[in-house]
Amino acid sequence: MKFASKISVVIPVYNNASALSELSLRLADTLGGNFTEYEVLFVNDGSRDDSLLLLKKLALSNDHLKVLNLSRNFGQHPAICAGFESATGDYVVLMDADLQDSPEDILKLYKKITTDHSDVAYTIKASDDKLLTSRISSGLYHFVFSKIIGSNVPLNIGTFRMFNKNFLNEIKRYKEFNILYGPLMFFMGFKSTFVTLNHQDRKHGKSTYTFSKRLKLAVNSLVSYTDIPHKLSVYFGALILFISFTYGAMVLCQYLFFGSQLPGGTTLIIFILSIMLGCFMLFLGIIGGYLFRVYQEVLARPRYHIQEKINL
Repeated sequence: MKFASKISVVIPVYNNASALSELSLRLADTLGGNFTEYEVLFVNDGSRDDSLLLLKKLALSNDHLKVLNLSRNFGQHPAICAGFESATGDYVVLMDADLQDSPEDILKLYKKITTDHSDVAYTIKASDDKLLTSRISSGLYHFVFSKIIGSNVPLNIGTFRMFNKNFLNEIKRYKEFNILYGPLMFFMGFKSTFVTLNHQDRKHGKSTYTFSKRLKLAVNSLVSYTDIPHKLSVYFGALILFISFTYGAMVLCQYLFFGSQLPGGTTLIIFILSIMLGCFMLFLGIIGGYLFRVYQEVLARPRYHIQEKINL
């Protein structure tokens, strides 16, 4: 017996040609065998390999496979946004195209989210990345963000997740340019549940999420969802001011009560000026970062452009 709910699967694609044939076949078997209606939305985010050509061939043989071809590479989250805004299912699945998450596990997510009557079902990786830098950066990022939003975010949480139509509609209300869907979903709240699943080793290609990209994601999350950088600059400035006054008071006391000479020389002056200049540049950089984000939001530019649609 098939489930009556319609399932939409959103998959951002960037240079995943080697995995797409197997992925689409397994998705068709899993979804077609268990649900009366389904759609798979592949969002080609400016791939430089044969991903688009292969997606077109796959879409010709299966009307349930739909393709959104973006005009260039806009990044993972704008690509996800394009998929979300085209999804029509009662439940939406977000997953990567690298086959590290098993398409067959969609059925587990559906049973979990419907049994628990939850709005969103997150997955936890039973086996994490083998690369030490990936484990450290990912774990540290999720730990820090969980403290920021006051929620217990599992350190091994994955991109693979399912949520209902109401949750999707609420996501689409967020119109900011620098949107990050992973942190945003936890920030939104709603009733959630978790499913622990095996995370497969990458069979095709290698991850494009380098340490620098993970670090950039962490910084974007801090700036987008908190005022921590601004507060740190204020606290740091106050600390520098306190140290300066304390040092000045100590020097004055030594001069008045112990007869010590006041420090002099260009070396001391240059040293103090260098510290102050470094602090000013740091604070200006933080302020400039916020101003640039405000500028991007005021421009209200589209997050992506669709060059071609297939089966849509």
